[in-house]
Formats: sequence, structure tokens, C-alpha cells
Amino acid sequence: MKDTFTKADLVEASLAALTQVAELVTPLTAAQWESETPCPGWRVADVVAHLADFESFLSGTPRSTHEPDWTTLPHVVSDAGKFIELGVYARRESTKSEQVAELRELIALRRAILNADTGDLASQVRGPFGAPITLERALTMRAFDTWVHEQDIRDAIDQPGGWSGLPFEVALSVLISALPVVWGKNSRPPIGAVLNVVIIDLASEVFIRLDDDGRARFIASAEPTVQLSISVKDLVHRMCGRVAADDPNFVARIEVSGSDDLVHRLINGMVVTP
Repeated sequence: MKDTFTKADLVEASLAALTQVAELVTPLTAAQWESETPCPGWRVADVVAHLADFESFLSGTPRSTHEPDWTTLPHVVSDAGKFIELGVYARRESTKSEQVAELRELIALRRAILNADTGDLASQVRGPFGAPITLERALTMRAFDTWVHEQDIRDAIDQPGGWSGLPFEVALSVLISALPVVWGKNSRPPIGAVLNVVIIDLASEVFIRLDDDGRARFIASAEPTVQLSISVKDLVHRMCGRVAADDPNFVARIEVSGSDDLVHRLINGMVVTP
């Protein structure tokens, strides 16, 4: 499993993730297209609209500024959520064929733009919310966001897949890199406490310790204060907020040891996406 990526890797991951979504949704029935996804408030159609919106914006196309009646969209709870929802709302009356065509056109456009880019991963580019960010972060987050939303679509239509390849590896690396925040900030453990996360179906594990300066860091190994054994699918679904901390089926699938209070804070603090 890769955890470092070249510019070529990240370009390919971001484009491959979009292509996988386009291929997945092209044959969907009308009922599947309207299916509710685990992403709060969004159907499959809305997920595709969101992906098209961000890729269009990153390509330089102005976004719609027409606002919906926010009281009809209770899943939108922040300014960032409102920003994201504008692009979805602008495409809500588009047909499936129109949205799929737009997405495919944007894949071709993004490929041309990215292949022509001569900057390195540290170069500054337009970010999804308008502010400049590094090319590395932009490509990483687009691959992550697209792959996670592919899983939303797959869950909605009951077509599992996508758990290998560069988009998956980039997405998983993003979540693994967020575990020190989950442990040190969200879980609020005592200084010196060690979290051991075992991803059982990947035969992979990490150790994270909260150091004296109040920051959590990866370490080689240590006696764990809390140990969490979890499948990669459950790790993704929980860290992306697609399954509740108290969902009985989720709770039954994971194995966790440590003090009840600290375990509770860990499981409740695992969500890292907006």
C-alpha cells in the first residue's frame, strides 16, 4: 500500500477517480440515479453534480451564485456547506445524460490542464474553495473527495467496488494521516497515551502517541492505551461520517480495548470530513 505519491501518481489518481465515477453512473437506471446516498441530503445525481461543480470551478469556470431557500436543505449547516451546495443546486434540474456528459467533458479538460502544467507539487494553484493551495494538496484532496463519493454512489446502488488502485490508496493515505488529529485533538487522551489502529483486512497497523508538547505523532510501536481493530471499509465509513458511532452493526464489527471513556471519545471523534 503506497503512502507517498509523485505528481504523476496524484494526477492519475484524481483523473482515474473521476473516470471511475463516470463509468459507474453511465448505465444507471432512473431509480438508481435518484437513490439516496449515505452523504446527508444527497442523491446519486447530487453527488455527480458536486463532482462536476468542483472540477469546473478548478478549471476556471465561474460558479453559479444563485442561492436556494436554505430552510428546505437542513443538511446544509455551515458556510462551507452552502458554498458546496450552490453547485449542486445549479444542476438540480439537469438530466442524467446532461450531467454525465458534463462530467466526461470535464475529465478531458482537467486531463489537458494537468498534463500541460509544468509546476511541481509545491506550486500554488486554485483550491476548491477559491484560496490558493499547493498542487499536491489540490490533487490529493480531489482524488480523496471523488473516491469517497464513488463509495457513496456504490453504497446507494449496492454495487461494491473500488477498494484498490491509486484513488483508493490516496484516499486511505489521507485518512491515515488524519489519525494523529483524531487521537490527540478529538479524543483528548492523557500525555503519553498510545493509540494502535489495526486495519484487519489489510494486515496493516499504526501507532500514535500524544507527546509532551500536546501533539500526537506516529511512532514505530508501543504498548497501546487503546487498540482499535477495524476493517478498512468501516474505517472509511466512520472517518467520513457515513456510519454513526453508536450504530449497533458497526459496533459489533469492530474490536476495541481500553478505558470506556477514552474509547468513547475515540469512536465519537473519528469523523474528519465536513
